[in-house]
Amino acid sequence: MSADQFNSTKVLSNYPCAHRQWRHDGNCALVHGYSRSFEFIFGAHTLDKCGFVVDFGDLDWLKDYLTYWYDHTLLLMPDDPVLEQFKQLELAGACALRLAQYGVGMEGTAQQVGEYADATLRQRTKGRAWVRSVEARENDKNSAFWYNPQDKFQGWL
Repeated sequence: MSADQFNSTKVLSNYPCAHRQWRHDGNCALVHGYSRSFEFIFGAHTLDKCGFVVDFGDLDWLKDYLTYWYDHTLLLMPDDPVLEQFKQLELAGACALRLAQYGVGMEGTAQQVGEYADATLRQRTKGRAWVRSVEARENDKNSAFWYNPQDKFQGWL
């Protein structure tokens, strides 16, 4: 058996999240939302003691992260010109703000989730397993991918 041959996928879905792309010239500048979903492709050189790349029953850390960021939340950019007004709405209990590190779109979402999941999975498995890619989906029509630049075997993707 050669290295890099083990892969598995996991879909985590139904994260109702709103966002605002304030730089957009059209409707995306308005607060709007979707039920986001994520597909992870995991890789490993070796399987764990149960024969898994990743034990899907041990992904609460990832589910908790996705819930914090994307379950009934409002994503904004840190430089949104009306951020202070949204902060007041949060203080009044009208929204749960999250400031998006890489952007509020699916591209930035995929990168943020991918980097977090990869670093955490590598730490939890002592480097045995990692995230190869993440697809962040905002609906059935639109998605974006993040491919791990540390994954040296991407030919199959």
